[in-house]
Amino acid sequence: MDNEKKLNVLGLIIKIVIAVPALIFGFIVMTSGVNADSDELVKQNFMESFAFSGVTNISFYAIILAVILVLVFFVVLLVTRPVQAIKSILGIVVAAVLFFILYSIGSTDTVESLGVVGDITASESTINFTHAGIYTAIIGLAVCSALAMFMGLIVKLIKN
Repeated sequence: MDNEKKLNVLGLIIKIVIAVPALIFGFIVMTSGVNADSDELVKQNFMESFAFSGVTNISFYAIILAVILVLVFFVVLLVTRPVQAIKSILGIVVAAVLFFILYSIGSTDTVESLGVVGDITASESTINFTHAGIYTAIIGLAVCSALAMFMGLIVKLIKN
């Protein structure tokens, strides 16, 4: 129980230090009324504001912290349970291979076929990259959903 209390306190500290300020700054940014159609001077002043800097910095630090924690997790997992760590890393490798296969296949979409209006431009490689990322995520979700639906049956077949 002592470890559970420590984890609960740690979770509460993370919520207070990271999540609450991020939510407050995010709410300020979302309710500011500044958007892509706003005057350039208004957008520039907003981008230099404390709230926008806060959201940007918290997001940046949270991403860096998440990457560091994932790497530490894999190192600890490799030391304590190497078989599970290799399975986890294998899943990431399979997803990366699928992504690069989809990226190399490319997409038939163009800026014109996507109906992009205004002065927004995107290169062919950007469209292919986005296309591959979206399809990798969809395939991953579909595989996980199928496994979740049939996992009970699969476990029963394996144990019997």
